[in-house]
Amino acid sequence: MRLKELRVSRNLTQLELANLLKVERTTVTMWENGKSTPKLSMLQKISTVLGCSVDDLIKSDK
Repeated sequence: MRLKELRVSRNLTQLELANLLKVERTTVTMWENGKSTPKLSMLQKISTVLGCSVDDLIKSDK
């Protein structure tokens, strides 16, 4: 998942993104570290906040 890359490119901290999504900062950290994965409804919300498609968000960065 490209969450961290997209978040950083929009100059958002983990805390700022977490506040926009109404989740804990540690949740964003776990998503970025691959320790958990957001549900589809949250992926849609993340993509809206970051101004990208869900497909762009979940594309492998490798």
